[in-house]
Amino acid sequence: MTSPRNSTEPSEERDIVADLTAENLALRSELAELRAALDASAANAECTKAMQIAVEREAADRRKERAEHTARLDALIRSSSEVRYEINADWSALGTLSGGGFIPDTEAVNANWLEEYIPEEHRERVREEIRRAIAAKDTYNIEHKVNRVDGSVGWALSRAVPLLDENGEITSWMGAASDITDRKTATDLQQVLNDELTHRIKNIFSMVQAIASQTLRGASSLEEGRAAISARLAALSRAQDVLTGETLAGADIREVITAAMVPHEEEAKQMQLDGPPMVLNAQQALGMTLAIHELSTNAIKYGALSNEQGSVAVTWRCQGSSFTFDWIEADGPQVEKPTRRGFGSSLIEQIVPSYFEGEAHLEYDPEGLRFRLTGAVRA
Repeated sequence: MTSPRNSTEPSEERDIVADLTAENLALRSELAELRAALDASAANAECTKAMQIAVEREAADRRKERAEHTARLDALIRSSSEVRYEINADWSALGTLSGGGFIPDTEAVNANWLEEYIPEEHRERVREEIRRAIAAKDTYNIEHKVNRVDGSVGWALSRAVPLLDENGEITSWMGAASDITDRKTATDLQQVLNDELTHRIKNIFSMVQAIASQTLRGASSLEEGRAAISARLAALSRAQDVLTGETLAGADIREVITAAMVPHEEEAKQMQLDGPPMVLNAQQALGMTLAIHELSTNAIKYGALSNEQGSVAVTWRCQGSSFTFDWIEADGPQVEKPTRRGFGSSLIEQIVPSYFEGEAHLEYDPEGLRFRLTGAVRA
């Protein structure tokens, strides 16, 4: 007969196996889930790492591209002598500035840029344009003096545009400036030349008017007057040629005397010129030309240049601003003082000295006419 314990063992074993099997299946399921989770996590990590690598690569590419663009922009600006700068919203602090070889570069924030870059006489002009541009949110645009990198003062044309946020408020300014020193210098020089020409033309017209009226008043005939006026105006024209050939502001006295004697080349060989290089201003050059014309014309008609033996010593000297000019004739016909004083004498004794702020005197020495002009030379 079978015992009760033995009759229940197969059933219990089956239950135990079933429980173990179920537990095993549950463990396998959990393990599968864990493996899936781990695989997903690994995949996500790999994906994240790949994304990080891609982002870093893109960022590096963008930085490289920006650096290349910046370098090209800097090269372009420097090749055209352009200044590039960044400045904050109220212009109180300069951020960076690439000076283009014109003004000093800066990389650090500079709150003293106005004092360092702009000469004092133009600082208020710059401030006014800053105030206007900020108030109007408009382009800053101005020509002003600037302290150059070599220590000299030049001129710059500066423009800057405001950068705005989403509310339309200014966040900063981007600007560029050009070196216009040469243009401003040329413009200023042109203005000086224009002023000089205007002044000279007025003087010439006044002189021509005086020559015409005084010559005709003292002439014995219309033909004599016409010839005298023509000769005097021709002398003025030669003086203008000398001034234009050298500078509009003045001419060397020797060149002036030589030009005045051009119509009398043969007689000029009997003249000796002696004096240091000295520049006469435009009015003095015209006055000296008229004096030489009157003296040489008289010497050819009545004085030392009317024969082959005569001579004329023309000397001048200058001590400081004091000037002395002498015309001394010798070995010509005996000189007699004229009974009538003509316009030529008045011209060289009264009009010409006024250009030198001095005085002149004609001496009718029987041995030869003498003329002395004293005054000041300020070319």
